[in-house]
Amino acid sequence: MMENPEIQKKAHEELDNVIGNDRLITLEDKTELNYINAIIAETQRYCNLAPVNVFHSVRKDVIINGYKLPKDTLVIPQICFVMFNEKHFPNPNVFNPERFLDKNGKFFQPPEFMPFSLGKRICLGEGLARLELFLFTANILNQFKLNHPKNKKADMTRIVEGPPRPHPFVTFIKDRY
Repeated sequence: MMENPEIQKKAHEELDNVIGNDRLITLEDKTELNYINAIIAETQRYCNLAPVNVFHSVRKDVIINGYKLPKDTLVIPQICFVMFNEKHFPNPNVFNPERFLDKNGKFFQPPEFMPFSLGKRICLGEGLARLELFLFTANILNQFKLNHPKNKKADMTRIVEGPPRPHPFVTFIKDRY
């Protein structure tokens, strides 16, 4: 959020209009906070903590894009290639929550969005994780503003050693009210 102050400002506007500052955000608010949901989805797409999924194998001989995969061939789903595919997510290196809003400003998830994988091997904790992500993100953004220390930008280059992570950085957290 500190790297995208205009997005943080839009989030604060939505929160001010829908929630205000006199209460905590609950799960009942989830359907009303479209922009917050879009920020969470775009963060999952952009950061993609699990770029490679668990191994799968094909059940029968198949041909995909002209390549023959014999039965029992191991397949490793590369979620990061889907999440950064220009065809499905134009300008994938740009953090853009609006890609998850329809023409009426309502939150939606395209089928290519799969931060928890898909099918039978989908993350068992997906439901709980989605709820926690919403509650943490919405309540933190509702109560605080995140800023750079003295306009010093964070190095957002990903470190890929195990789960991807950013370089250490400092942020100032200021009460909004």
